[in-house]
Amino acid sequence: MGYIPIFLYLGSFVFLFVMVVNNSIKSKKKQYRQSLAELAEVLKNNSRQFPTMAPLAHPVTLEEAERYYLALKDLAGEEKQQLISQRVRPVLGRTRQRQHWYNNMLKTKPYSMVAGLFGHSPL
Repeated sequence: MGYIPIFLYLGSFVFLFVMVVNNSIKSKKKQYRQSLAELAEVLKNNSRQFPTMAPLAHPVTLEEAERYYLALKDLAGEEKQQLISQRVRPVLGRTRQRQHWYNNMLKTKPYSMVAGLFGHSPL
């Protein structure tokens, strides 16, 4: 009878750890998606100055947003390039950072097991 409480405590610890890690992974993914939506909105607002530029499709990936940003910069003049860079680069950097945090968390050993259990994949 002395081992049953030990197994119960160990099982509850593992269960709580798995739930906390899963919640943390979902939170990081949600932050990334919000940042990506903010990036798409900033790019859309900056592309209104150029009627020849095709609109950015939704949902957007980070690679598509980066290509759109580079095309927008190429289309703009010298003064507008600086203005666009000042508006877009902080949001783009924040989005890249959040993607890195999410992917790095999925690579870390105890978290990778939980991510595999719940079906999370790298972005």
